[in-house]
Amino acid sequence: MFVVVDIYPIYYKYDETEPPVTVIIPYKQGEPFNPIYLCKNDQVLVITTGETIGHARILGAKKALNEWLVFMDGDAIYPEDYIIQVKKYIREYNYPILATTRRGGYGDIFFNVHEHGLIVRKDVFLERTKNYPHGVRPAGRRTDIADYFRDAKKIPVKYYHGYTKGEKAYTRAVSLVLLAKMIGG
Repeated sequence: MFVVVDIYPIYYKYDETEPPVTVIIPYKQGEPFNPIYLCKNDQVLVITTGETIGHARILGAKKALNEWLVFMDGDAIYPEDYIIQVKKYIREYNYPILATTRRGGYGDIFFNVHEHGLIVRKDVFLERTKNYPHGVRPAGRRTDIADYFRDAKKIPVKYYHGYTKGEKAYTRAVSLVLLAKMIGG
């Protein structure tokens, strides 16, 4: 696990006008890492270890210093004011589990909560994930934690995440089935 200083494109753009959050980003070396804009008082944990991506997120949560956890992915694209908007809704909603709106990929067609757009109070996150991976859809290394948080309140903050590896695999499988049906297989 690395605490980010200048290794990745993380920009501390905003002054400390809101309470700090801990941003947790699971990251596989060599993958894309898009710019992330934060407040100067926020903690960033880029997690490069973990048996699964869900384990990486849980490792980060255990190391977090702040009450609120904001989960992001390095290959997603977040607007410059994303963290400011997230903090606004943390304050306004007074609910321990929030989710932003994903654009790109399959968006919110199959699930309305994605782990790379999840905002959770730390105590709630650790309590719900204590039996991980029991209770989540197994997907090998891609097994993640969103199934524990389907009751998140949606907030009108958007980000872009293209097709994930799982979505690409699903699309290929469906395409092959449709192709076989079209050619009489």
